[in-house]
Amino acid sequence: MRLFIAFPLSAGLKKKIAFLEKKIGQKFKAELHWIPLENLHLTVLFLGHLNYEDYLKIGNIFENFSFSYQNLEAKIKKIDYGPPGTKRMIWLYLEKNKSLEEIKKYFEKEIIDKNIKFKQEERDFLPHINLIRLKNLKNLPVIKEELNWLIEFKEICLFQSILRKEGAEYEKLKTIFLKET
Repeated sequence: MRLFIAFPLSAGLKKKIAFLEKKIGQKFKAELHWIPLENLHLTVLFLGHLNYEDYLKIGNIFENFSFSYQNLEAKIKKIDYGPPGTKRMIWLYLEKNKSLEEIKKYFEKEIIDKNIKFKQEERDFLPHINLIRLKNLKNLPVIKEELNWLIEFKEICLFQSILRKEGAEYEKLKTIFLKET
């Protein structure tokens, strides 16, 4: 199973992103194939290919999630190419956020404590939402735009990524609903 932990995006945010994609897309000479809106998410931790026993252990981590967040908010600060210094994708960059980092560290610690082998990131956590992978495009236009969008996350999910010829399909396997006020 190819697994990752992520925050799904709200319907309202997806509408704003659709409008932004249309606006940005007009700057390109080529037709762009954006990631489908229903697949957009903020990845907390990519786990990679795990076996069923490890999946069950992660399910247990989800069932015993010990944080209590009310109105988990973050700010999308800009749209630009990513990762920083490259032009392989178009990202929505989020401001660094202590709560998001705590959640990432929580899952990393729990997964390591349960002896689940996964590829840990070497770099600092850089919260972002990937909108598109760019392939074989030259002379890319300037797209950087400051946004300052406040967003709220209501749930965190364990997703399975099923790779298909037409693109990845994501299935929610476990969900933690974050408390509302």
